[in-house]
Amino acid sequence: MYKNITKLAKVFSALSDETRLKIVMVLMNKNMQVTQIHEELGKEKISLSGISHQLKYLTNLDLVISQKNGREKEYSLSKDFCWCILKHGMNHFDNKCNCACSKIKNG
Repeated sequence: MYKNITKLAKVFSALSDETRLKIVMVLMNKNMQVTQIHEELGKEKISLSGISHQLKYLTNLDLVISQKNGREKEYSLSKDFCWCILKHGMNHFDNKCNCACSKIKNG
């Protein structure tokens, strides 16, 4: 039961950082290069180097993968992680969740 707890803790720790979470949320829509992520998050005041640093962190945890596309790297979410956890979490906080606890809260 607890065999993967360390890995899960690292994932939650990685996603507890707002910048990394924003990057992951952007990558849920499509694969992007660093400059595209920067443009998407432009109003967030995150530097290109800051985004690159966080992408490296996420890549080291195998949450994000990269592949060369010409001279640039293109980043995407790893298919080895169940991203529905994030989608369900966002739906929960947006009051669009159908889980049992939302029925109790709204009930």
